[in-house]
Amino acid sequence: MGSISTTVITLGSLQTALALVTIALVLAGHRWAPPAAIAIGFTSAIGFTLVHLFPDWFGPFSDSFIDPPADAGVTGFSWFAAIFEVIADLLIGFAGLRAYRRSR
Repeated sequence: MGSISTTVITLGSLQTALALVTIALVLAGHRWAPPAAIAIGFTSAIGFTLVHLFPDWFGPFSDSFIDPPADAGVTGFSWFAAIFEVIADLLIGFAGLRAYRRSR
């Protein structure tokens, strides 16, 4: 955690909170669940990709797995988890799109 900027930690915490709200909306069958899934799913996929899977181009917005600092501890599992999260985020976004289209 020492190599991660406060900006990345803050954005990750915000993403987690919004993802939990989205899950609660989906489980409750709320009418805002599809738009929330679309917004959070696709935004999270883009954000996670930019922060973790691109080189350190974005300054405080980067926690690159491509060229991490020595103390970052990036492993093969880090890569697996990152790619899994991006795929899961995309699936949530597409599920939201599908639900939104069906409700119209």
